[in-house]
Amino acid sequence: MPVLITGAHRPLARRIAAALLEEGGEVRAHTSGDAASLRAGGAIVAGGDADDEGHLESSMAQVHTVVHVGRGVLAPSPDVLVTEAAVLARAAAGAEVRRIVALSIPGADPTAPDPLRAAHGEVERILADAPVPTVVVRTSVIDTPAIRDAFGTAGLAEKERARPVAPIRSEDVVALVVALDRLRSSATSGHVVFAADGPSTVPLGTYLERTGVRRPGRGSLVGRRALDPDTVPMLLPSLHGPWVNGDRGPPDAWAFTGTTPGVVGPA
Repeated sequence: MPVLITGAHRPLARRIAAALLEEGGEVRAHTSGDAASLRAGGAIVAGGDADDEGHLESSMAQVHTVVHVGRGVLAPSPDVLVTEAAVLARAAAGAEVRRIVALSIPGADPTAPDPLRAAHGEVERILADAPVPTVVVRTSVIDTPAIRDAFGTAGLAEKERARPVAPIRSEDVVALVVALDRLRSSATSGHVVFAADGPSTVPLGTYLERTGVRRPGRGSLVGRRALDPDTVPMLLPSLHGPWVNGDRGPPDAWAFTGTTPGVVGPA
């Protein structure tokens, strides 16, 4: 049965869709942007906005699993994350989807003091209440060019650069989602949360320097996409963390799926 990827025009979601296609799966891509490469690779592409419930539900017809990556720390507002999740859950229930897999972050809680974790907490609550089996994976910082650019141009203070993170290579997140798709369940209800930290915990500043993002005054930022803090209200408040699930967090997704993440290294 098909897998549907939401927001498939975004880089990480597009890579997940491409990996599922390489596995020989039947993939549908729901997107409001360009997905020509996925169509060329064999995906069925449905164009539409993430808040168009009717169109999204029709795209889910006969779909087994929906993979929802979401917008994460670079979303324009917390409300966007919550609204899209609510529309997704209703559409999936209407289409009788068998399962939703979604990404979240450590510390997600509706009562969290920062807007990103509060929004992800609401998203997790919506998914837990959905009449569809749901799997949430709380990931530490996922290493992508957009995240590097955002952190590199945000003017981070020393205390922000000292926050611990357990960065994950984007290709390992892709492999994890593909592995979760392989482990399909016959359950008709239920909600489970997994943790996915990278293999090493380091200060945020160390992660950035490892990936070629220099401190202000110690290297050129030419070629990086500059962050406008006014358009990303959740980035700086979210840095207080936590960005690591730790041993007391949810069950480990890597162990559950039998996958092993690599260390984020030089760019």
